Amino acid sequence: MTTINLLPWRDELREQRKKQFIIICIGVALLGLAGVVLTWMYYDRKLDDQEQANQLIISTNQNLDIQLKSLDGLQEQRDAIIERMNLIQGLQGKRPVTVRLVDELARVIPANMYLTKFARTGDKFTLEGKAESPNTVAELLRGLEASPWYRNAFMNSFLAAEEKKEQTPSSLIPRPEENYGSFVVTVDAGEIAADSPPSADPNAPTNTAATGPAAGAAQ
Repeated sequence: MTTINLLPWRDELREQRKKQFIIICIGVALLGLAGVVLTWMYYDRKLDDQEQANQLIISTNQNLDIQLKSLDGLQEQRDAIIERMNLIQGLQGKRPVTVRLVDELARVIPANMYLTKFARTGDKFTLEGKAESPNTVAELLRGLEASPWYRNAFMNSFLAAEEKKEQTPSSLIPRPEENYGSFVVTVDAGEIAADSPPSADPNAPTNTAATGPAAGAAQ
């Protein structure tokens, strides 16, 4: 026997499809929302990692700046130490020059002569003292010209000793240097001593006694 469905099956089918569509839409919406949440979480984590990396870079740069400042200070200290070492080495290299000048002067001074003043102004020296005669001074000039430490020796003046009118008592023996004349000689520093630094007070006299019999009498 044939049965006939008199119920509105089309309406039921429509309702079922409508429910299925709603379920599908809700599922798609949930999947989309889940995708959005996951994407946001992913990029948020990436942003945190980038911020940490940026913070690490900033702190590293700050440390490098501090190290660079300390290196700048070390470089200045190094330059100051090198400059001080060069100055000390220069002074040590030039220190014996004055000693050699005096030693060379004592070597070339004749026996019948002694100095009362030895002054330096720049590269020029002034020698003052007592000598037996102009020939003795000429001998000094020749000795200075022959020395590599001096050059351009010149006798500025020679003043003979005045004769004393009063007779010396027989009990006293006159000293030979009493008859010595006064002289002034100027001489320039030689090539070896040209670069030596002048003394703190170049015009201050320096008494230098010559070797020989006259030196013992002068003292």
